[in-house]
Amino acid sequence: MLRIINAIRKRPPAPLAPPDVHGQVEVAAMLREIGIALVEVAQPTPIVESRLMRIAARYTTALVRVAVLPTMLIVQVGDATQIDGSTHSSLQLDAAGRIDDIASLAEAGAISPGDAVAAVAEARLMRPRFGPVATTIGYAVTTLGFGMMINPTWGSLPAYVFLGLVVGTIVQLGRPFPALIPILPTLSAMTVTLLATWFVADTADDGLLEIISPSLVAILPGMALTTGAMELASAQIIAGASRLTYGLAQLALLVFGVVMGIHIAGQVNPQTPSAPMGAWSLYLAIVVVAFGLWVYLSAPTGSLFWLMGAIAVALIGQQFAAHFTGASHSGFVGAMLSVPFAMLATRIRTSPPAIVMMLASFYSLVPGALSFMSLSEAATGGNPDAGSLGAAGTAILSIALGTLVGWSVFGTIATRLPRTTSIAQPTVR
Repeated sequence: MLRIINAIRKRPPAPLAPPDVHGQVEVAAMLREIGIALVEVAQPTPIVESRLMRIAARYTTALVRVAVLPTMLIVQVGDATQIDGSTHSSLQLDAAGRIDDIASLAEAGAISPGDAVAAVAEARLMRPRFGPVATTIGYAVTTLGFGMMINPTWGSLPAYVFLGLVVGTIVQLGRPFPALIPILPTLSAMTVTLLATWFVADTADDGLLEIISPSLVAILPGMALTTGAMELASAQIIAGASRLTYGLAQLALLVFGVVMGIHIAGQVNPQTPSAPMGAWSLYLAIVVVAFGLWVYLSAPTGSLFWLMGAIAVALIGQQFAAHFTGASHSGFVGAMLSVPFAMLATRIRTSPPAIVMMLASFYSLVPGALSFMSLSEAATGGNPDAGSLGAAGTAILSIALGTLVGWSVFGTIATRLPRTTSIAQPTVR
C-alpha cells in the first residue's frame, strides 16, 4: 500500500539554499510579484498573506511585513519595500494553476527569487488555451449546466443555450476594449432580458428570471461577494468591505439592465411551468458544467475529470445538506467539503493545482444567482418578502463560512501530514 501511495503522490522539492542567501530587495520583489498575481486570480487576502509569510520564512530571517488589499499589495523585507497595484482580475484556470505552482515552489524554497519573478510575469500574460469561438461555446455549455441546476425543465434547455451564446459573444467582443468592461453587466442583462421576453420566455413556459439568470453567470459577482464575506470573517475589514461593496455594485448594474430590458420589451405574461427533468438532472449538470468551465475558463490539460470531481463534491454535498439545513444554508457543507477535496487531490501526480479545483467548485455554487433573482424581483415589481432577500445573504455567508472552516480544519490537519505538494520547476525564458 505504501508503495502505491508513494508512486502516485507528488514529491516535495528540496530547498535550493538556506535563508539570507538572496538580498532583501530580491526577496521583496518576489513576494510582490507572487502576491499581486495571487490577488488577481481571486485568492482571499488572508490566504495570500499567509502564503507570502511562509515563502518569506524560506528566504530571509529579516523582519517581514505584508499588507494585502484587493487592488494593492505592500511588502517590506528588512529595509526593502515593494508596492504594487492591479485592478485586473482573472479566473483563467491554467494561469491560476501556473501561479499557484510557482508559489508552491517558493513555499518550499525551491526556486530563486529572480526565476520566480520571471515565471510569474510570464504566467500573468498567458493566453487562453481556446479561441474566442470555442470559449463562447464553452460559456453556452456552462449556461446550460447552470440552468439544469437552477431551473431544470425540458422547455428551458434551448433558451439556456441561446442566451448563453449571446452573453458569451458580448463578453468576448468586450475583452479587447477595457473601457467597455464597466458597462458589460448592464448591457448583457438588458440584452438577454429583451431577447428572453421577445423570443424565449413564452416558448420555455418559465419565469423570466429563471431563464436569464444562468446566462449571466459569468458576470454575477458571486465570487466577489463570497470572498468579501470570507475576508470579513477573517477580520480583514478593509478588503472584505471593499469587495462586498464592489459585488453589490455589480449586482445593481445587472438589476438595472434587467429593469431597462423589461421597460423596453414589456412584462412577460404568467406562464405554466414546463415539465421538470427529474432529480437525475443534477448529476448530468455536474458533467455539463465541468466541461463548460474546462473550456470557458481555460482549465489546464488533463484537468477535466478533476474538475468534475471537485464540482460533484461541492454540489452533491450542498444537495445532501439541503435536506437538513435548508437551501440557503446548504452551501456551507458544499464549500467546506470542496476545500479538503482539492487540497488532498492535489497531492496526486496527475491532478492540477488545488486552486484550479477550488475555483471551479466555488464557481459552481453560484451564490450570486440567488441574490440576483431576489433583487431583480424587487426592482421589477415583484413582491419578495424579507425572508427571500435574507436567504440570498445567508447563502453567500454560508459558502464563505464553509470555505473558512474547511480551510482552517484542513490546514490544521495538513501541518501534521507529510508535505507532498510539489510542482515541476517552471521554464524561464
